[in-house]
Amino acid sequence: MVGSVFLIWYLTFDRHSHCHGDDHKHFDTGLGFFIMEFMAVLFFYFGLVIEMIYLFVKEKQNLGFANLGFLIISLCIALALYI
Repeated sequence: MVGSVFLIWYLTFDRHSHCHGDDHKHFDTGLGFFIMEFMAVLFFYFGLVIEMIYLFVKEKQNLGFANLGFLIISLCIALALYI
């Protein structure tokens, strides 16, 4: 999903919209957008790990294992898309 949003952003963004004549002012906002989305995904996974630890401490192992399964499956999908 992150890759598709990055592709849409990269293909629809006009880098030359801020150029004046021969004075080129290129903006690499596609890379910045990708980094910001990557940080959001990392924070989501970090929150999921914290919630999983909390559920194991509260002895709700079923929900903790559900979170662990979701984390593993989503990481496998993300790695498969990037490799």
